[in-house]
Amino acid sequence: MINIEQLNSKPNLQDEFAYRQIGSITLQAESVDVSASIEYVLNFFSDNPEMHAVPIERNGVLIGILEKSHVEKMNQSAWSRFWQKDLDSYIDTPLLSLRADDYIDKNIERAMTLNNEKGVRFFAVYHRKSFFGIVGLHEMLTRITEIRARDMAKARMVQQHLLKPQEKPSKPAYAVQTFNQMANEVGGDFYKDFTFSDGERHIVACFDVSGKNVAASLSTMAIGSFFSALTLFEPEETFGKEITALMDRYIQTVTPSEMFITAAICYIDSAKGTVFIQNCGHTPIYIFVPAEGGKIAGKTMNANMPPLGMGIIGDEDNAGFEVPIVKGLRIVLYTDGLTDMVTPDGERYDDERTRTLIASTYGKGEKEAAAIYQKAIDLWMNDAMQSDDITVMDVRF
Repeated sequence: MINIEQLNSKPNLQDEFAYRQIGSITLQAESVDVSASIEYVLNFFSDNPEMHAVPIERNGVLIGILEKSHVEKMNQSAWSRFWQKDLDSYIDTPLLSLRADDYIDKNIERAMTLNNEKGVRFFAVYHRKSFFGIVGLHEMLTRITEIRARDMAKARMVQQHLLKPQEKPSKPAYAVQTFNQMANEVGGDFYKDFTFSDGERHIVACFDVSGKNVAASLSTMAIGSFFSALTLFEPEETFGKEITALMDRYIQTVTPSEMFITAAICYIDSAKGTVFIQNCGHTPIYIFVPAEGGKIAGKTMNANMPPLGMGIIGDEDNAGFEVPIVKGLRIVLYTDGLTDMVTPDGERYDDERTRTLIASTYGKGEKEAAAIYQKAIDLWMNDAMQSDDITVMDVRF
């Protein structure tokens, strides 16, 4: 047994371990002999307020962990103080011993299971076969939360890099106004304005991944990697539906079978003066075509192909819609986060309101259009939680 005064001078070895390792959150304390009195242990906790449990030993061997709350309950009862002899009557036998160099996320599930089944809150930690200290479930959960927050921040950086606008070799005869509001730190919406090296062929596309958070963001990164590969291995003749089929097979290969990705894709060929549009399980695509007398003809293209990632798009017929490029042509792609947003009372925004909102931005500049979208979203949701990402891509010629 050691003197309490020695604890303050004991070197802290937490810094020897990585941020994700158990040793980095382990509180080191010399064991207290089982023959010590309650008063001794109370003084120990009083002099070491950072400790919420203390290891108990007999003959130099760890036999259990005594929680501060247990000692305080014993001290409140005079009867308990009278009959209490050895501390081993009140300690928790270690049901799980952890390694200081092991990783927190690998052990958190076992620790939580023991807490749920046995009420265990503290665990013994060993390093190089020697007792190292005590770690609490609270500290493990806190660190896991911090780790996941860091990972989400890194994932967001990667995702934002993939969404970064491409440097185009020449200025195309169209402009893309993009509005994006994520529901979480990383999202399942992905959008791309891609130009091939010839400067004549372009892909403007909006994607929506099934699922949420990290799993969805990883799938969006798969789409981003596909476009990154296109910059290195550009198909000379392949364009349009062949690219979609290739994308479908690629996503099927790199994502789990239960994941799928809807897509609204515009293949713009400046040389031919056409736009070939495909809707793969996505929300409706709105096409505004200038007509005679300064009027605008509106067309709606609903989903007529399966989502990407199922590996069957190559078997589909030429399922698409081709429109000639004329001045004033406008194509709007968006994700279902817009139509599915709800008021605090649960009323859905729906397709009709979405169509009216998109039409109201016709002829508006990028900043003005973004302000219209933001105002509509804020007014509709008010204090309601945004449950899904919202993306609008407005392609104007």
